[in-house]
Order: sequence, then C-alpha cells, then structure tokens
Amino acid sequence: MTLTAVPDFVCIDFETANSSRSSPIQVGLSRVVGGVARAPQVATIMPPMGKREFAPANTLVHGLTAQDIHGAPEWPEIHHRLRVYVGDLPLVAHNASFERSVIVQTSQEHAIAPEPFAYHCTLHMARTLFPKSAGILANHKLDTVAAHLGVQQLNHHDAGDDALVGANIALALMAMPGGLAAFEKALLR
Repeated sequence: MTLTAVPDFVCIDFETANSSRSSPIQVGLSRVVGGVARAPQVATIMPPMGKREFAPANTLVHGLTAQDIHGAPEWPEIHHRLRVYVGDLPLVAHNASFERSVIVQTSQEHAIAPEPFAYHCTLHMARTLFPKSAGILANHKLDTVAAHLGVQQLNHHDAGDDALVGANIALALMAMPGGLAAFEKALLR
C-alpha cells in the first residue's frame, strides 16, 4: 500500500535507569492526528526488580534519579495505558529499534505479551532522505536532525520533549519529496 497522505501515529520515547533496555523510568508519547503533533503525555515508570539501579552515565544524560520515580507505576500498568493510548496507530520513534526493545524486554520481565505495535523509525527516514554520502548532516542523531529541519527542542533527553520532537521530525520528513515512501520504508520488520 502506498501512502498518499500523512498518517496518524503516536511518537514514543523512553529513558532508562541503566544500560538494560528493561529498565524504563520515563515514557513520552505524542499523538499526531491530521498532521498535527499534540502535546506529549509523560509518565514515570518503576523498573522491574533487579533493574532499578541508576547508572551515573544515564542520570547524567536525562537527569532523572530514583527520587524522581518514587511511587511510579510498574510496567504492567504503563503497558496497559500505552495500549489504550496508542490503539491501532503505528508507533514512531527516532531509533525505533530501541523503543521496541524496551517494550519487548520489559514486558518479558513481567511475563506479559508485548503489544504487537507497528514501528516506524525516523532515524531510518533521515538516513534515507539525507544519506551520509550527501554530506548534508554531520550525523543522524535526534538533535542534529531536529536542528536541520528547524524543529524546536526544549529539553533533549526528556521523554516527553523527545517524543514531541520526534513527531515533528517525522512530519517534516514526510513533507519532503519522497518522505511518505521513506516512512513506509522505515517500518521495522
């Protein structure tokens, strides 16, 4: 199926306590409807037992500590909320393989079946539309792509801001010649 218009989707971003992908501590979601990104929804998450140690390197990146997630819901509740919020829309993320692995691995830690979302990756889209050989971008990191496209970023590595930025990057990339095809090509298998 070839897209002829910008689809509705939900952009997602996670921050983790440490290098384990099953240690999510924050999730941000920005729903895109009719080509407009909505304000992000943000939730803190209590990681599974044994995954709650905060690595200093991660805290340095996102600024979150154990105090910030005190009393946060655990993954089964967040997973349920995620399913309800997303519905049958595809998920979009910058480096979507990371977000997918957080959902899958954290669900496995809790012995629940991960929701079989369709995932599209703005990193793949950016690499398609701005190939390294063209020398347009120094790299394809979220902040680099956002700056190039004129997408405002207020708080990099805050899951809510990164989800909103990712949504606006996806919209900007889809508006480019070949952008809708790049979106289809960026579906993770």
